[in-house]
Amino acid sequence: MKAVDKHKVIKGRPIAAGIVLGNSRVVLPGETQVVEIAVPDSALSGEINALELAVKETVNELNDLRDSAIKKMGGPATKIFEAQLMIAQDTEFLGQVKKDIRSEKLNAAFVYNEHIKKATAPLKSSADTYIRQMALDIEAVAGRIISHLSGKTRKDPVIPPNTVLIGKSFTPGEVLSYRRQKVIGFVVAEGGPDSHMGLIARALYLPVVIAKDLKLSKLVSGQQIILDAIDGKIIFAPTAEEISDYQQRRKRMGPALITRIKHLKEIPPKTRDGVEIPVGGNMTLPGPAEEIMAEKNIPIGLYRSEFLYLAKGTFPDEETQFEHYEQVARKFAGSSVVIRTFDLGYDKMSADDAWPHEENPALGWRGIRPMLEMKSLFKDQIRAILRASSRKNLKILLPMISDISEFDQAKRLIAQVKFELKKKKVQYDENIPIGIMVEVPSTVLIADSLFPKVDFLSIGTNDLTQYILAADRKNSKVAGLYNSFHPAVLQMIKMTVDKAKNCGKPVAVCGEMAGDILALPFFIGLKIDLLSMSPNRIVDLCRTVKKIDSSLVQPLVHSILASSSTSSVIKRLESFKNAIGSRRQKESHFE
Repeated sequence: MKAVDKHKVIKGRPIAAGIVLGNSRVVLPGETQVVEIAVPDSALSGEINALELAVKETVNELNDLRDSAIKKMGGPATKIFEAQLMIAQDTEFLGQVKKDIRSEKLNAAFVYNEHIKKATAPLKSSADTYIRQMALDIEAVAGRIISHLSGKTRKDPVIPPNTVLIGKSFTPGEVLSYRRQKVIGFVVAEGGPDSHMGLIARALYLPVVIAKDLKLSKLVSGQQIILDAIDGKIIFAPTAEEISDYQQRRKRMGPALITRIKHLKEIPPKTRDGVEIPVGGNMTLPGPAEEIMAEKNIPIGLYRSEFLYLAKGTFPDEETQFEHYEQVARKFAGSSVVIRTFDLGYDKMSADDAWPHEENPALGWRGIRPMLEMKSLFKDQIRAILRASSRKNLKILLPMISDISEFDQAKRLIAQVKFELKKKKVQYDENIPIGIMVEVPSTVLIADSLFPKVDFLSIGTNDLTQYILAADRKNSKVAGLYNSFHPAVLQMIKMTVDKAKNCGKPVAVCGEMAGDILALPFFIGLKIDLLSMSPNRIVDLCRTVKKIDSSLVQPLVHSILASSSTSSVIKRLESFKNAIGSRRQKESHFE
């Protein structure tokens, strides 16, 4: 008997953006129960053969998933399934399982499962996100192999259309399979934005919200549900008013992202008084959005190269990187691509002796710092970028520069690579622009000495905010303190822009704030050279630009910078936002 629908709102964190209205389907977690069975000597060979057949069937399934990923999301997403294929075919691991089947005279499923539990136990307890992700990948593969060994062919449950799945977590393969059944979104209790599930969901434009306090046993299937993966809300049994409100929001968002970008008539957009506002996209996992952005000549203002590491769990070699960068450079031949060098720290790395445990990774060995010590890795990446730069549309962006010596050292390493390529007569862009991320207050305070040395600057508002306010952006305990609209953050952004323009250097914004409609008039007033954002924010921002009169934003900027509190800043910006498109724009900054 179905429980009575009860109105409930759960707050969470969006890890793949979007808004959908559908029906809930709760998938309760369950540990794999594998019975221990004694096996006579005469049947041991049969157990070994069964294991080999189960592995073969699993490999076939993973190959199919990899091929599907290639068609739907492009090459990099396939690395997730290639990693799972390597796990499935680990000969050393399988050899030990077979050895123990013979020595312990037990069934293959039980022995295999015991080895899996032993292998994943230390990984699950790791403080490192990506080591824990490795455990999930191992368990995903093991689940397939054990199901074949038990004679239960894995079949996805029949899911009715318009379903939002709710569960502890979902594997990349499950996301792909459920998507084929027209599942429209996911709510999970575990994971994060850099999980493999998150990467796949974003590439497929499936909204996902993670709610750490999700009580699965207390939720029921079949409830109407609003999944708001913009503000991070899950609304069960929504009221008629809530449904109407979200339908209006979805209507304003328009059709699918790709279709919406295709229908943009003017890129870059212009304000009501004809001022051009350059926009670009941030790129993490190549997919359909990048195809249409390239077609519309929308530049990539931030290409997060670390996804090459995250997808595989190890640093890619020079040739692998070159193939990716060359493909992107070719695709965006009509515009430009800013490639940020590996921006990794302890909180993103796999186990590595060279990466010691850090209590506070945000203030530790991350960004450009490890790359300057791991010179061969850094030079491999620079060499790959330079080799792909012959079209002269690539730029190099160095993350988390906090001192002039860091930039000088990076520049020397880049010069060494250029010299080596020139000796080998390899073609590359000799004048490739080299810029820095502005994420640390010290970068701005030494701007008079540092900025003249660089070719361009890109403000990373996410990190800049946490360092100015001493509020870890991943710590829920200080979530109320972390706010990019804090007057100190806005004043630091203004200082950065002023000092950059004094040096004649272009400055972009590539953090989350770049795509925030509320911040748009502030950035227009500062005359930012490029706003680079998540692709799903481009259309709404372009449409809003056309409604703003740039001649009226300067007084707004002055009043914002004179504000003494975050609340007063937001109040002024919201007042202006509400007035956009009306004659009240000129008065709104005084309200």
